[in-house]
Amino acid sequence: MKIISASDAAKLIRRGDSVMISGSGGGHCIPESIIVAIEKRFLEEGQPRDLCLIHVVGLGDRVAQGVDRFRHEGMLKRSVTSALIDSPSLIPLARDNKIESYTLPQGVLSQLTREMAGRRPGLITKVGLHTFVDPRQRGGRQSETARDDLVQLMIIDGEEWLRYKPLPLNVVLLRGTTADEDGNVTMEDEALFGEMISTAQACRQQGGTVIVQVKRLARRGTLPPKSVKIPGILVDHIVVDPHQRQTYATDYNPAYAGELRIPLEHLKKLPFSERKIVARRAAMEILPGAVCNLGAGISTGISAVASEEGILDDIVLTNEQGFIGGAPLTGPDSGTAQNYDAVIDAPLPVRLLRRRGARYRLPIIRGSRSRGQRQHLSFWRQDCRRRRFHQY
Repeated sequence: MKIISASDAAKLIRRGDSVMISGSGGGHCIPESIIVAIEKRFLEEGQPRDLCLIHVVGLGDRVAQGVDRFRHEGMLKRSVTSALIDSPSLIPLARDNKIESYTLPQGVLSQLTREMAGRRPGLITKVGLHTFVDPRQRGGRQSETARDDLVQLMIIDGEEWLRYKPLPLNVVLLRGTTADEDGNVTMEDEALFGEMISTAQACRQQGGTVIVQVKRLARRGTLPPKSVKIPGILVDHIVVDPHQRQTYATDYNPAYAGELRIPLEHLKKLPFSERKIVARRAAMEILPGAVCNLGAGISTGISAVASEEGILDDIVLTNEQGFIGGAPLTGPDSGTAQNYDAVIDAPLPVRLLRRRGARYRLPIIRGSRSRGQRQHLSFWRQDCRRRRFHQY
């Protein structure tokens, strides 16, 4: 393992490389200083170019940071992700056929890293059947220049399945908080864990290079072993950025890192709008004791409503980034949570939801409707309505 600068890390990426970047949304676990250095090198030298960029979740501040830095013509050949909304400059590149653009389900890409780490032949799942990622439709293509088939239709025991093919990896860019002299990486200040270890394993299986950005260095043998999220045996290079922020909008919030819980009345409230009306109406349908996955977008407002109505402790909210319990956030720091009970690696909650037969976005995946619960729910709904009408 070598400690190198961000500019030296950028020089390790060659023309045509397939590069996978960690992180989520508005700056969570995104190795921004390395991305900045890659952009700077391209603007000065015209290299690296014709890259294949892979990231599980949309990465950026929806203005110019994150993977928006790959917007310069000629820098990208292909983009594979679950969302372009956080990097709006890439959308016209896809629309105008200047890059090969694919969007695949976030949970699929997350679990695919584990399959690639195990050198298995891709991810076989029913997710995506009869949607635009089905190869009988568009196969996830967002541009006419995207001609390769990344998804294959299979028949197993008379049933239709989709196989999402393994993706080539030359370089992966990851992020943690602290690295020791052997390259072991902890993530104590990070707001989520993501797919760090499975991505590093997948890259190593293909003989690629693993680069990790951290905030600080520690002496060999001083990191708590159970806190290590990326073992040093999987790391080739460490880049230290002492100014690394927790997210684009937040320098550091201990509640995001799980260091403390904040009083419910201090959780951010949603301003009254049509989004809050929808979130409140959805929250009224959640059973006491239910486990509910919020996904992303307008549904994240449910946690703010549940907190405001004092029912947050009566339900368990989750999101696909790995948080269990507490209040998943809405707004610029969405993707993380506060007051959560646990946080696990991102591929795992997706598998949990599928195992329990849940659906994406707003599934209630646990909770029976006994006579007593139905009566409790009825009272709960009536109470929510009374408070809503009282306030508004």
